[in-house]
Amino acid sequence: MRIIWGISFAVACLSGPAVAQQGSAYNTGLRVAQARGYENADCYARVFAKHAVVVEKLGGKRSWYANSTPAYNAEQRSRCGIDRLQDLAARRDSERFGAPGASRARGGAYGAGLRVAAERGYSGSDATCFARTYATFASPHPAPTGRGTYAIAGTSMRAYSHELFRACGISR
Repeated sequence: MRIIWGISFAVACLSGPAVAQQGSAYNTGLRVAQARGYENADCYARVFAKHAVVVEKLGGKRSWYANSTPAYNAEQRSRCGIDRLQDLAARRDSERFGAPGASRARGGAYGAGLRVAAERGYSGSDATCFARTYATFASPHPAPTGRGTYAIAGTSMRAYSHELFRACGISR
């Protein structure tokens, strides 16, 4: 009798909150994907929810977090076509080389990519994909004004063009 009661208690405790938490994890993943401009946000959110755990922050607030493990990154890449490592590197470079306090949309290689995309007439998901790819291949170069600029080295141009077409469907 105790075993049946224990199993039914465990099932009751885990089924209700687990379903609610799964929905919350999905919603968190969806918000993250949309904020980063991923085209396949629903797929990203499903994989995020599968790998996410609840973490408690200093103020007692709880949130969902998916650790960047090889299994998680591989599943995002294979199921959703999202290369998280490439995206993380692009965002890190954007923050590192951007103006202090500049937002991601304005500063760094990512911001430069968005400006180039706008100049070429791209918008929406095409522009964000263009900017992510640009940020991956661009490197900082000094400018006469003192503020650095970003450019793609001639030796990387062929690989950049190939990746731009592969990831975004944009041919230069």
